[in-house]
Amino acid sequence: MQISGSREFPTPPGTTYALLTNPEALKRAMPGLKELQAQSDTYYNAELELGVAGIKGKYKGHLELTQVVPDVGYTMILHGEGAMGFMDATVSVSLETSENGGTTLQYDGDAKVGGTVAGVGQRMLSGVAKLIIGQFFNGLQKEAEALET
Repeated sequence: MQISGSREFPTPPGTTYALLTNPEALKRAMPGLKELQAQSDTYYNAELELGVAGIKGKYKGHLELTQVVPDVGYTMILHGEGAMGFMDATVSVSLETSENGGTTLQYDGDAKVGGTVAGVGQRMLSGVAKLIIGQFFNGLQKEAEALET
């Protein structure tokens, strides 16, 4: 499943990048993210609890940042698995200064889902993925707005 889009943040790229790499900010912003423990500056162990169409599950996995260019972007590699299935994703994230001095964030990647969760159908999974991504960026935007006040 292809995932891509862009979002505007009121904070400059350096501040937005700092939010995107802050485990506490990510935990507050990401729906269902229970734990995000840094093993290094670019590798995190994660625990998620998510539900799709009445199929809820707990997932353990990791998040790794590669091709890191501070304040500019990175590639994020995600892997999670649980009793209900697995999820793998690779997403490139880039940050640019917007016209108003804030940040334009663009993301583009691919996600694969398998197991019971995949049984709900690709069409529904795509919609759920968009919903979760939207909730995450809305949460992260609130974190950015809080820094501006």
